[in-house]
Amino acid sequence: MGQRLLPQTLIDLYAHALAIEREAFKRFIELERFMRDAGMDYLADEFEKIGKEEQEQYEALALGTAERELPEIQAWEYAWHYLGAEADKPAAPKSARDALKLALSTERRAQNFYVDVAEHANDDTVCAFAAEMAADEQRHVTRLELLLAREPEPAKVSDEDAEILRR
Repeated sequence: MGQRLLPQTLIDLYAHALAIEREAFKRFIELERFMRDAGMDYLADEFEKIGKEEQEQYEALALGTAERELPEIQAWEYAWHYLGAEADKPAAPKSARDALKLALSTERRAQNFYVDVAEHANDDTVCAFAAEMAADEQRHVTRLELLLAREPEPAKVSDEDAEILRR
């Protein structure tokens, strides 16, 4: 069985973190637009806030690594966490709950990646940085879970009602 390729150096982890944070920022901008278009400004505002946090994280990482040559990260290098590049292309969510689930999925996958690195890297500095990034993702996960819990479940249609609707 093949071994997962995880960043083993800080510079490799920075390269992965930059890619993850950039993609997360783009995802939250898309979700914000979807929610604004649907008239759900309260969720659009939350997605905008989280997106700005992702952007700030990306900018801090980019600034901190500006003088370094980073390795190029190929999609296959983290596809096992992200299910490949195509899986990350969101369809327009059909509801607020769908949008929140998409956002949660993004944050949980990023968190899982960082936790995996923190648990398996051989370098203490890499482990510490990955653990810090995982904790940052956890803050977003918690926020999104609270928002999802407040969002009403769609009404379920009984079999009788569904038959009436089909007529």
